[in-house]
Amino acid sequence: MAVSELYVCDGCGGDVVLVHAEEWTPGAAGEILPYPGHGPVGGLANRLWCPECCAVRAHAFVRLDPPADHAVVAYAEAQRLGCDGTESGPCPVCAAPLTWELDGCACPACAGGTLRFTGEWEDAV
Repeated sequence: MAVSELYVCDGCGGDVVLVHAEEWTPGAAGEILPYPGHGPVGGLANRLWCPECCAVRAHAFVRLDPPADHAVVAYAEAQRLGCDGTESGPCPVCAAPLTWELDGCACPACAGGTLRFTGEWEDAV
């Protein structure tokens, strides 16, 4: 199960959610789509912040080939690979390093606010 982190702007109230170890399903042209709870599982992805794009981007850190019928296969593969759900990589759009560090960053939605960590929760499919 994925774990989500919520950051809220202290100015406008806008929010950004980062996600650790989210199951994903393969989409057309290699897209990494959120897993709908049924169908093929392509692997696990983290949804991290790209400081250049000012957007949340997916980083697939486990890819199953072929896709599996159940999400537990993706978590078993992550364990085999030694992954802990904090993996990062380059932005798929601009290649800048993706980051988990958002607390204290400028809000992308307003001119004067700052993003503050407000909590995390475990997601269930």
